[in-house]
Amino acid sequence: MDIDSLYKNVEEISPSILKHKIPPSVYEELAKCVEHTDKIKKHKLSRLLEHHNVGNNSYQISVPFNLLEGSFLQAYILYLGEYYRCKYENLSFKDTRRTVRMRKNENHFDSYDCWVNYAEIGSINNMHNHAGDLSGVIYYTDCQESPIYFKNGFSYRAKKGDIIIFPSWFLHGVKEHKNKKTRISVAYNLYYYSLKT
Repeated sequence: MDIDSLYKNVEEISPSILKHKIPPSVYEELAKCVEHTDKIKKHKLSRLLEHHNVGNNSYQISVPFNLLEGSFLQAYILYLGEYYRCKYENLSFKDTRRTVRMRKNENHFDSYDCWVNYAEIGSINNMHNHAGDLSGVIYYTDCQESPIYFKNGFSYRAKKGDIIIFPSWFLHGVKEHKNKKTRISVAYNLYYYSLKT
């Protein structure tokens, strides 16, 4: 499958917010990452590896470097960032090749700026923005009962396997989680490297 056909069904769901359905084989990789972070979350020393961020989620943890580096999941997210640039900057994939990177914390256990959010009853993530140029969320579970909302009034009730991407400066949040089932999502931050000249 070529890159263009992989992203042909990306849709704009609100100005500057794109949505796609993550390919099944990439979702399988994501599932392995979440299985691994589940084990860390249950470990007695789990708080040592907690990814501290805004909001009041039950637990956040970075996707381990060794599971993300060189994976189809990482490549899929980076190409989605390049697709975003193409759409809004009137460029081609050829122009944007290797111009989007995942933010990384060097020499730190957090590693890449890609983390799993676990939201139990009462978890809330107030309005905030992110570092970088593009940010997004992959919905590991159905999150229709606790949608993401944006300052512009748009909200999105995501289904399992949905991915969204938007400018990092967009203010957004998640209202209080009221379901007994854990809400699991994976957030990420990207930045623009450079364009070939």
